[in-house]
Order: sequence, then structure tokens, then C-alpha cells
Amino acid sequence: MFFSSILQSSSNVAAEGEPAEEFLKRLRSAGYYELADVYLDRLPNVPGVDPKLLSAIPLEKAQTSIDAAIASRSTSQRDQAFEKAESELQAYVNANSSHERASEARSMLGKLQMVRAAQYMSGELDSDKRTKARETYAKAAKTFNDIQADLKSKLEGMQGAKIDPAKDPDKAALRDQYRFEYLLARQNTGEAQMMGAKTFENPAQDGKSLLEKALVEMVELSEKYEKYIIGASAYHKRGDIERLLGRKEKAIESYTRMLEQQDADPLREPKIGATIGLIKLALAEDPPNYKDAIQQGEEFEKTLRPNEKRLPISQELRIELAKAFIAKSKDEKDTKPNERTRATSDARQLLLSARKVEGPHADETQTLLAELGVASSDETVELPTADDPANFDEAFSSANQLVQTTQLLSEQLQKLQADQAPADQIKEVEDSLVNARQTGVIILRRGLSMIDAESDTMQVNEARKFLTYLLQQESHFRDSFVAGRFLAQNAPGTDAGLVGGVLALGSAQKLITQSGDREAEYWLKELQSVGDYLVRIWPDDPKAAAAQDIMVRLALSNDDFDGSRKLIDEMADGPQKFMLARLLGQSLWNDSIRLISEEKPDESQAQMNAAAKELRKGLDGISGGLVSMEAFQAALTLAKIQVRTDAPDAAVQTLDHPKFGPIANRSKMDKPSTSMISDLYRTELQAVVGLMTTSDEGTDKLLDRAAGAIDELRSNAQGADGEKRLVSTFVSLANDIRQQLDTAPPAKKTKLVDAFQVFLTRIADSTDDKATLQWVGQTLMELGEATMAPGQKKADGQAAALLTSAADTFTSLKDPSEAGLTNRFLLGKTQRLRGEYSAALNELESVLKQKSMMLDAQKEAALTYEQWAGELQPKLAGRAYKSALSGGRPGPDKKNTIWGWGRISQLTQRNEQFRDIFFESRYHVALCRYLQGKSTNSDAIVEQAIRDITGLVVLYPEMGGPEQKQKFDALLKQIQQAAGQPATGLK
Repeated sequence: MFFSSILQSSSNVAAEGEPAEEFLKRLRSAGYYELADVYLDRLPNVPGVDPKLLSAIPLEKAQTSIDAAIASRSTSQRDQAFEKAESELQAYVNANSSHERASEARSMLGKLQMVRAAQYMSGELDSDKRTKARETYAKAAKTFNDIQADLKSKLEGMQGAKIDPAKDPDKAALRDQYRFEYLLARQNTGEAQMMGAKTFENPAQDGKSLLEKALVEMVELSEKYEKYIIGASAYHKRGDIERLLGRKEKAIESYTRMLEQQDADPLREPKIGATIGLIKLALAEDPPNYKDAIQQGEEFEKTLRPNEKRLPISQELRIELAKAFIAKSKDEKDTKPNERTRATSDARQLLLSARKVEGPHADETQTLLAELGVASSDETVELPTADDPANFDEAFSSANQLVQTTQLLSEQLQKLQADQAPADQIKEVEDSLVNARQTGVIILRRGLSMIDAESDTMQVNEARKFLTYLLQQESHFRDSFVAGRFLAQNAPGTDAGLVGGVLALGSAQKLITQSGDREAEYWLKELQSVGDYLVRIWPDDPKAAAAQDIMVRLALSNDDFDGSRKLIDEMADGPQKFMLARLLGQSLWNDSIRLISEEKPDESQAQMNAAAKELRKGLDGISGGLVSMEAFQAALTLAKIQVRTDAPDAAVQTLDHPKFGPIANRSKMDKPSTSMISDLYRTELQAVVGLMTTSDEGTDKLLDRAAGAIDELRSNAQGADGEKRLVSTFVSLANDIRQQLDTAPPAKKTKLVDAFQVFLTRIADSTDDKATLQWVGQTLMELGEATMAPGQKKADGQAAALLTSAADTFTSLKDPSEAGLTNRFLLGKTQRLRGEYSAALNELESVLKQKSMMLDAQKEAALTYEQWAGELQPKLAGRAYKSALSGGRPGPDKKNTIWGWGRISQLTQRNEQFRDIFFESRYHVALCRYLQGKSTNSDAIVEQAIRDITGLVVLYPEMGGPEQKQKFDALLKQIQQAAGQPATGLK
């Protein structure tokens, strides 16, 4: 009767024109899933319903089934609901491929298939469950592949690169949406393939083909789309796949590149995942390298944000880090007894934190805890009993003593932990602390129920303050919030009322981080209400600043920069205000980096300028006393902005500031992270290099400072992983300098190159470190190439001098083994740029004899033949162009070691991963053919060059994209004109 009355009323509402979609959502949110299905069946007969909703009824039914499955506590009912949803989605996709919500349906289907496959892999596994999971992951991969194909077709049809956002914003927005969905589908395809491989007991062996396919997707995303969030985050999964395939060095490189991405919120989870991957690699060594694992993981675990601490991936991080501590606790050879005891305690604390969060990690967590002697029965502690107080006064007196006891126990616990006391002694104090808090809660609640008209108001408020505090300490945040808000509103102007309000704010913060989106929105409004009240009632009290602090942080978490600035400006001058100004500056800086990744340079520059202003304000406000690590980080960020805005002198002044400068106060920093140290001295290097081009300060002095920064970077990079991070830092710095060169005016470019050449030579002379020397050589080579004029093939002047220094550096590092491949390849490229073609081919041949599939080297060798031919007499030029086309340098098997452009194009034609190389090589095939025919006066060869292009455009009308197509068009016109034909090009 109840259901039928609701259903009847719903028909009337719909008939009056109210949105049926809203009523459908309410039925689902109330848990009336069967009723929602009945309602959907009746919709076609209800007048006034949006036709779009009617056409998507099967999709809405599938959503209802998914919601019912998620809400179900019965495994069988849940599975039935998921099966029904999958069937409905598959039917909808098959029958509605052109519907406007078809893309949404396919995406829902793929995600649902991923969820169902994961369910098969839960619990006790057998071959049947593994097979079902594998089949379901394969279905998901196909679903996401279909999405890719559909979106790719739409994007190609739109000719997205030609869309002008200013003239056609709607079409540009649709293109961006399709592009995002396409990248997401590629990511999901790769993840489905990877998870499918993991259904095998030995993924590296039995699932290798799936892992290889997944790796192609992730490599393409990470290398080609790194400026997008999806592309940058792909380094995490790329590393996971390489780790599963046993390619440790590649995995470390991918994980490291993930961790070096910008500090953006959407990249936090992938960075946690990369940290987990590095820990697993370290622990997989024999013996386990727990030191690197702990150093890598502990640094990240301690910086988990409140909204991250309950994420499933954070629990995985805690578990892997706990395993590292357990490995340390078992190392009797190199670890002292007290260190092993502390390692056991650290592992236990991490696992206990993970156990508080429900999820698939629960079984592994409990197994590890059992190994440490923690039983599952220890999870809950019974509330202690307490004698009923005779009256409120007695309850208040007892509670007062208990609060003091909790404070003493807390101090004792901190001391024991600092002294690395035995774990059982620490646990005894922890249990006593919990007991005292819970007893205090019971007594206070009973006592407050006894208050009457004669009870002392101040004591009552104090009792409520104690209760609010103890409830918060015991993580009863809802009760703590209610008690604290009540106290603030009923004791305005008193210290107890203010403390109650501040405690209520803290509890609301916890509730926001622990709640779902809808509930979090409610608690956010409650928090803002209490915060506004505290600021209004206690405008001049320092404790009320806590309310403003929280409100500023919440505004920043929602990217409300203007609101944050307004709140900060309203605060009285003081440490809190200036700290929040620095926090705002950091947030604006992070947002400017995001805008750069989205190719919005003007908006990014505006945010960067605003960030510098807030950081300067916050730093200038520091007065007296010790400066925090947060202030040092803010100063470092300001220096980075000043480097980017071409103010190296200001950057050096910031770094050297006597009060907050991170270089000047390096010794005062409290255990800075390795990443911060790397960032600090890299910024100093950039500033010093910039100063060389603008300052009259002696070059020797600046070079000494630069060399000191290099030494700091090197000492900060310990172990094999640290060395890799050092190389990555140097390469990144080289890229930054290359970008400066690309945009610098000619006068500054010359000074920048001269200064940096001296700087690099100084470094090379002072070290035997191969990683540093390789970076020096590569940077010199890139600077030389960047200094060459557009279209110039053989370097001269300053570029030639740089390339000579690069060649000398690579020559000093020559190693005939496979370990020296990279240096020999770089030497070969340097020699080509210098016009030493024969020497270049000798080096490249030595590389390709050891690694024939090194495509970069094959391309370089073909280009060397091509450019050499341009300097030879016509008789010899024809032969050289032929070698560029068909290869040369036959090996013992009489096959050419150097492939030439023709074979490169053949081997890359059918592999989407090498699509750009394919079109590049086909362009050079046509160019070399034309130049060969021209040098040998062969009209037939010139005609073949024309057919090389016209035949290609038939097969690939897009010709590799607009830029590449324009090059083909210009070349074809040139050849047609030389052949005496109308220069029509590709049209």
C-alpha cells in the first residue's frame, strides 16, 4: 500500500511537468530499487517525461541494478544484481550505438566488468575463478578498445587541431571532452590487460603477452601525453607492468618519473602507487633492501593528507612499509636489538592503522599482525565500568582528575616512544590512556545528566569542555562536534565556550575527511557555520584564529583562492596570518603548474605572479625565533618562481636570506626529505646559471657555488636508486636550460651558452662520476644543437665548439660493452652534427651490431647517410642516398647492420606505438629518392619519389597529422616542379 501510494503520486508529479529523473534518483537513494524498476517500466505511459530519459530507460535500469548490488549485503543477491546490470548494459550498447549516452553506457559496462573480474579474484582462488576473472577482464579490455575506436573516429572527423576555441567554443569543448575520454579509455584498456595478466599464478610467464599489450598503452600515454594528468599518471601503471615483467631498471625509471611529476592533487594516488612499487622492488632483492624501502616509504606515509589516510592505496602503502620494518626486525646481523624492537613496533603501528579501514587488504593485514603477536580479538576494547557519581559535583571532580591523568599518560607515552622503550611497555601505557579517557566519558555523561538549577554554570561548562575533548580523543567525532557546538553557543564570551567551538571545528574536519561526498558537504556547511560564529563572538581572541585557519584551508581545498585571500586579509597581523599567506602562495603555485600542463600560459603566469606576492608577504612577516620547515619550503617555491620569471638575482637573494633562506639556513632544517634537498640545489643551480648572464659578479665565484650545489646533489643521491634520481635531476635541468635557450633573445642566448659551457667544463674537470659526465656531454650536445640555425646541418662557430666539448666528453666515457651503448650513440649523433659523417657511422654501426632494434640509432644512421650525401660529388652522392634508403654496412650474415629509411618504415608500419616514426621515415624515403634521382639525373627515380608520396596519401589520408602532412605537401610540390609537372601537391 505504501509503495503503491508513492508510485501513484509520482505519476501525478510527472504529469505536471516535474522531472521524472529527480524522482528516480530519490527512489535509488532511499534504497527502493525494485520500485525504481517498476517506475521505469511505467515511464513510457507517463505524459511529460523527457524523451531523452525514455530513450535511455535500459541504461537507467542498469544503473539501478549497480546501485542495488553495491548496497546489498548478500553475496548471492549482489552477484545477481551485477549480472543483471551487465546484461542490461550489453544489450543497450548493442542496440544503441549511436545514442548520445552510448559512450557513457560503454564506459559503465567496462567499469562494471572490471569490478566483476576483481570479485572473482577475491577470497580463496582456484583455476575456475582465475579463468572467469581473466575472461571478464578480457571483456572489459574489448569494451574500452571499442570506446577508443569510436572516439578516435570522431576526433579524426572533427579535425580537432583546426578548431579555434575563440570562434567555436562549443566544438572545442566537445573536442577536449572526446580527447579526455579517449585517453581515459586507453588507460582503462591497459589496466584491464594488466589485471588480466595478474589472474595467472605467474603473470610474467603466462600473462606476458597481456602485459606487453598493456605496456604499449601505458608507454604511449606517458611519453606522448605527459602534459595531461592521465598521461602523467600512466608512469605508475607503466612501472607496475615493467616490475611484473622483471624489468627492474625500467620500472625504477618509470616510478621515479612518476614521483617527479608536478605536485597536483590528481597525481597523489599514482605517486603513492609508485612509492609502493619502489618498496616492492627493494624488498624483492636478496637479501631484502629494507633500508631503501623504509626511506622511500616512510617519507611518503608521514606526509599522507587527511583525505588520503583512508584510501585503499594508502593501506597498501602501510602494509608494504610494515613488511620493510618486519624485514629490518629480522636482520640480526646488521641491526641492533633495540632497533629491531623499534622496527617491530613501527610495523605494528602501521598495520593497526591499516586495520581500522575496511577493504580487501584486511586479511593480509591480520595475517601480518598475527605474525607480530597481535590477535584479532585485540581489535576492540570493552568500555570500562565506572561507579555512578552521587551528584554532578562528584562527577566533575572525578572527571577533572581523569583529564589530568590522561595528560600525564600522554606525556609518559611520548617519552617512552622517544626513548624507544619496549613495545609491551608502550602498549601498557596506551591501554591505560584509553581506559582513562573512556571512563571519563562515562562519568561526565552521567554527571551532566544530574545538573539542576543550583549547579554552578562555570563548572557545568568546564565539564562539557572536558567531555568534548575526551570524545574527540577517542575519535567519537560526531558526539564531540555536537557537544562542542552546544557549549560554544550556550557559553558565548567565555573561554570554555571558545575551546568547545574550536574542538567542534577539529571534529568537523575529521568527519569531512571520513565521509562520502554528500555527507562531507553537510559537515562542511556545519563547520563554516561554527567558524563564522567563533570569529564573530571572539573577534580578538587568538584561539579564534584556529577557526579562520580551518576556513582558509577548506577554501583552499576547494581552489577558492579569492575567498582564502579575503579571509587572510581580515585577520590581524601575526604568525598565523603570515603562515596562511604562505600556504595560499604555495596553492597558487601548484595551480600555476596545473595551468601549464593544460597549455594555458597566460593564466599560469597570472597565478605565478599572485603566488609570488603572497609568498613574499608571508615570508616578510616572519619575525624572531626559529623558522619552520614550512617557511623554508615557501622560500624555495618563491625562488623557483623568480627563476622562471627571469629574475635569478632575486632568486639567489631569497635562497640566501639570513632569516628564511633555505640555503643560508640549511643546517637549521629538521630532517628535510631527499626530494626537497634535490629540489633546493637544483633551483640554486638554475639561479646561478641565470646569474652568470646578468650579473657582474665574478664567474669563478659563481662557478664555485655551482660546483658546490652539484656536490650537494651528488651526496644526496645514495645507492643505485639515488644515482638514477641524480641523473634524472641533471637531465631535467638540462631540459630547463634548453627551454631557456629556445626563448632567449640572441644576445642573452650567447651569454647563456658561454656561461653554461664554462660551468659544464668545470664540473667535468672536477669529477669522475660517469652519471654526471654523461649529463655534461648530453647537455653540451643539446646546447650545440639548439644553437644551430633552423635547417642548418653542419655546426659552426659557437655550436661547433659546444659539440667538440661534447664529443670529447663522450669519448672519455667510451665503453665497447653493451653498458656503453648510450654514450656511443650520443657520440655518433654529436659527430653527425659536426659533419664527421664517417666517424659517426662507425660509432652507430658499433651500437647497432650489439642492439639492432635500437630505433633511435637506426634513424640517426640513416640521417647520417642522407646528410653526408648532400656534401658529396654527384657520382658518390647517389650511392650515399641509396644507403640512406636501403641501408649499409653488411654484417657476417650479409645483412645490412644499418637498415635505412625503407626498412625502418616497413618495421614500424603496423605498430601504432611507432606511428610517428613510420611517417617520419616515409618522408625521408621520398626525400632521399628525389635527391638520389636529382644527383644521378634519373627521371625514373624522381617519378618514383612522387609515387612514394601519392601512394602513401591513398592509404593514410591524414599523413601522420597536420604538421607532417604540410611537410609532405611542400616536398611533393618541390619534386613535381623539378619533374616539370604542375606543382599541385597533395590536393
